[in-house]
Amino acid sequence: MARPIEHDASFPHPPDAVVGALTDDAFLNARLAELGGKDAALVSHDGDRIVLRQGVPVEFLPSVVRRFTGDDLVLDRTENWHGSSADVQVDVRGLPGSITGTQEVVPDGDGSRLSVRASTAVPVPMVGGKIEGVVAEQVSELLRWETEFLTRWLDR
Repeated sequence: MARPIEHDASFPHPPDAVVGALTDDAFLNARLAELGGKDAALVSHDGDRIVLRQGVPVEFLPSVVRRFTGDDLVLDRTENWHGSSADVQVDVRGLPGSITGTQEVVPDGDGSRLSVRASTAVPVPMVGGKIEGVVAEQVSELLRWETEFLTRWLDR
């Protein structure tokens, strides 16, 4: 059974500024440098398609996840942008499963709101649900950190 991931954030900036940052190489590289972990990289940015690599050090992973990865967790994140929304696919190396969802930036009063709706699915008998919970929790925390970084970037 898939685990939902929901994240919302408001900004006092127009949607074009938020989307502009989220799709800007300088922003993405700076965010990865601060939050991306070991070997983080902007793998490619081809038109509306962005591929990022992020890492989570093994010492931050629960034993149930380490059993599958054996080492650092590597996340390959693909965002396919369509105007102010993107389809997102995250493959977790070493884990059987993935994260899929959308992110959208919409007007909200004088500013904008970023909404992320995703789910994580790990089809492993007995421990899949536990791993989904850990992954959903880690992704939610990462989204909070990314929102804080985006806020600082937009306010500079």
